[in-house]
This record gives sequence, structure tokens and C-alpha cells, in this order.
Amino acid sequence: MNMETLDLHKVYIIGVSGGPDSMALLDMCRRHGVSMVVAHVNYQKRESAARDMQIVQDYCKQYGIACEVYMQNKQCTYNFQAFARDVRYAFYRSLCEIYHAQGVLLAHQMDDHIETYLMQKETKRLGSYYGIRKKGIVLGVKVYRPLLTKSKKQLEEYCAQHGVEYGIDESNLSDDYARNRMRHHVVDKMTTKEKQALCDTIEQENKAWQALCLKCQSFLSTWNGSIASLQDLEEEMLMQVLAQFIFEQCAMHVSRKELVTLKELICHHANQWTRDIGSSYLIYSEYGKLCCDVKEDVSYSYTLQTLEELHTPYFHIGKEGKGSEALTLYEADFPITIRSYRQGDRIAMRFGSKRVSRWFIDRKIPQAVRRRYPIVENAQGKVILVPNLGCDITHFSNNPTCFVVK
Repeated sequence: MNMETLDLHKVYIIGVSGGPDSMALLDMCRRHGVSMVVAHVNYQKRESAARDMQIVQDYCKQYGIACEVYMQNKQCTYNFQAFARDVRYAFYRSLCEIYHAQGVLLAHQMDDHIETYLMQKETKRLGSYYGIRKKGIVLGVKVYRPLLTKSKKQLEEYCAQHGVEYGIDESNLSDDYARNRMRHHVVDKMTTKEKQALCDTIEQENKAWQALCLKCQSFLSTWNGSIASLQDLEEEMLMQVLAQFIFEQCAMHVSRKELVTLKELICHHANQWTRDIGSSYLIYSEYGKLCCDVKEDVSYSYTLQTLEELHTPYFHIGKEGKGSEALTLYEADFPITIRSYRQGDRIAMRFGSKRVSRWFIDRKIPQAVRRRYPIVENAQGKVILVPNLGCDITHFSNNPTCFVVK
């Protein structure tokens, strides 16, 4: 993508920090006749932030360009780089809505593209693309990056040649962040020829990667979760299928190291297994299928003093249902408790006591369903109904007082 591909009949939001890259983009867009609104975020974290904001505002005032500034005052409660990104894109999204903009222009350049690629390789994270895309959607914002063929040095030279003022963010000069270390110790030492050669390599890898991704998407579109069918895949395809499956289920990318571990579990462990994915999800093997679920405490308990209709996310009490959901209650049963399943639950059936866990196993009830399964307990603490299994011998009749429907 380059300037010539921009629709001059549309309005664009352009993210401008005041550094050489974004100021060069701003000047190029002005000279090219792009209709634009400048967006600047001042995080107020460094002394030079006010200087950079002033540079952007002065340029816009000189050329009559609309300029929107967001003064960041919210407290950061997590990683600042991620926090700043969320703030920035929320600002861009709001401006796109206000100005009915085509999207946002950002000044990522060749060095950024190479840094991102090298960091992906270093951390061994499998995403959907190597480096930085020319265009895409980020946090709901349509983004265009027209400078990916330009190096940082070329953009600094552009600013010098055209008299474009810019500021240097001193935080980029330190090695405090991994990206800065990659830039200073690897990318900055590469020649222009080496950078271009690496960009060509990245392009070829992306073409091969996209072909593999399409093949994996085709597989996933008809896949029923069978682990046996995964075991038949070639290693690279298996790894990417797992990566795409996890991203679809959890909206997160995992490292290649984690995927290798999952591959080993899938290929060499016939028994059931469970593994954490990040802090919020579980991935596990069950009854020959691969499953993913939120890692949460789903324990619940509802106590009723009298019989009443009740609707919850886990069950409802009503006047209609199947025979295996029917229950006859007596005055001595109250208060009744309807709660989530617990290990050790048993119910007295017509032909002896039955462990609820055994029924789960026999019916191949998934773990995710078991954790949410409703159990009805009377005032004496006896399990008197497990919907779809049945009720105990003293609470069964042909004229039930209610139905507890899972």
C-alpha cells in the first residue's frame, strides 16, 4: 500500500505522535491532498510530551488541518504498553465515528516491520502474520500503513529535506523495553540491503504461511474435535491447527513451545489430560475429543423455602418437563437446595445407590457440563434429583409437583 492507493474522496484519521515517522507521514499526506484529521495522544508520562504535542498542533495550525488531542489521565492498572495501545485505539475508533472516516493511517515503517518479525521469531509465538500488515483491523479500527517500504533513516531524511520539525521520544533511546533492545542491537546495525533482503524473506514466509492457514481453516471447518484425526496431520499443520483452534476459542496466541507440549500430549497420551492456556482457559482431552473451556469457578447454590418457578443460567423449575426431570416434594423436604455438582454425590435409586460421577462417565458427559450440572438436595442433605438421571425412590411419583430442567 502507498499514498496513491488512498481514496482522496474519503476522510482519514492519522495517528501522529510528533516523532519523525508520523510527522513525515503527516507531511506526505498533506502534499498528496489526503483529507484527514490528526489524532494525538498525550500520555503525560515524560517531560518532552508537551513539546511533541506542541509540534503536532503547530504543524496543523500552519496548514489548517483539524487536530484532535486526547490527554490521558486514566490510571494504568496493567502493562503500560498494552494500556497505551488500548487508549490510543479507543480514541481512533471514536474519531472514526465522529468524522465518518475511512480508517486510520499509521506511520509504522520498515524497521518496525522487521523488529516485529524478529521478536515473533525470538518468542516463538505463532500468530496469523509475520511482521506488520499493510492494512487490517485492530481493536475494531480499520488501519492502513502506507510507509512499510520506507526505513526510519529515509523518513528522518525526508523530514530534514522538507523542513518538517519533529521530536525524539527519549524513552525509545533506552534498552528498558524488549523492542528497543531488538532495535538498537540488531535492526540498527543492519544495512539497507540486508533490511530489504529480510523484507523479501518475510514476504515469502507470509505467502507460505497464508497457504498453510487456509489449509488449516478448511480442516477446522469440518473437524468434529476428534483427537485421532489430529494425530494423522503432519507436524507443522497440526501445530497451526492447534494455534487457530486456540485463537478461535480463547482469542489468544500461544507460544510454539506451548504448542509442542500440546502436540506431545495429543500424539502420545491416550488418557484424558488437562492443561492451562493462559490464566483464563483450559484445554483438555476427553472421550477422544479436544475441548476448550473457561477456567472459572462455576459453583452455585440456590435455596428455596417454598416451591416456586425459578430461572437461572444453569436450570429452571417449571410445571413441564421429561420424566427424568420430574420431582415430588413434601413439606419435610424444605428448604430445598439446588446446587452445582460435587465429587462424592450419590443418589438412592430403585435398584440401589448410584454415584453421580459414574453416570457422568457412562453418558460421556463433558467436564465443562459436569461443573455446571444441577443437583437437588433436600433439608436433610440427601440428593433427591439429578435431572436426566432421575430422582431417588421416595421422591418419584406419576404426579410430580415440579420439574427441574437442566
